[in-house]
Amino acid sequence: MSKTKRKPWRKNLYENEGYPDNYTDKSFLDEMKKNINMHQVTVREAILGAGLVTQEFCLVVLFVVAFLYLHNGWLPLELILAQTGLVSLFCYAICIYNQSGRLRHVRTVLVFFIFGYVLSPVLKTLTESISTDTIYATTVFMMTVHLIFFDYGVKVLIVSSSLSLNSANFGAICLASRLPSSFHVFILLSITVECFVMLPLVLAKVEGSFVTLFILVFLTLYSLWTVSLTMTILFVLVVLFINVLCPIWFIRWYRYKENIYGPWDEAVVSLPVPNNSNNSVS
Repeated sequence: MSKTKRKPWRKNLYENEGYPDNYTDKSFLDEMKKNINMHQVTVREAILGAGLVTQEFCLVVLFVVAFLYLHNGWLPLELILAQTGLVSLFCYAICIYNQSGRLRHVRTVLVFFIFGYVLSPVLKTLTESISTDTIYATTVFMMTVHLIFFDYGVKVLIVSSSLSLNSANFGAICLASRLPSSFHVFILLSITVECFVMLPLVLAKVEGSFVTLFILVFLTLYSLWTVSLTMTILFVLVVLFINVLCPIWFIRWYRYKENIYGPWDEAVVSLPVPNNSNNSVS
């Protein structure tokens, strides 16, 4: 008995009787395409992209330096509070620029200061029973989580602005119990809002530039130099790693990136554009 000749295979499930469901012919890979609309990253874009990480890292370092100044009493509290208030006022003015409802924003600031001052004694005693080594280790871990999940402008699943902000706030609350008084805690809370809420919003409006990056790195470098020479050298090495070595690696390895597209991708329904000329009434 001669074998029944099968119909030629077509990319249609209902017309391929006698073929396995996963059968494909030689034309299957003919529709494969590679690197559609691929954007070639320049050196400037790579450095500025890495600079976003450096900016947030500088804010974390500045926050830690401010805590050390408060903890060791290296500056008068009034001076630290005045500096913090001026920077916060400048950042807040930029954030609400060209926005309506300025009175509502002023009321929000007043509510924050009132509740922050009232809750400072509670936050100071919240983690007093925990050992100092555990507090510092937890703070380092929380700040690392903050840097990992921060929104750097890249749409990936790992980004979580709420987790990033809450981890930074939790780290600040942990450090609050090691300060001498509740007024110190209030100033630390103000610095927390300044470093992790206001300044990121201001830097996002600037949209990244070499001038902004240089100024922030210089300020962080100077403030850290007043605390520890060893930490300053380590900070310089980290900045060089992020802003020099990582962009070089990225550009070098980016040429090997290869995205493939083909009939195995999920189908996207495209609706026809309606022709208004046919619906016109004469």
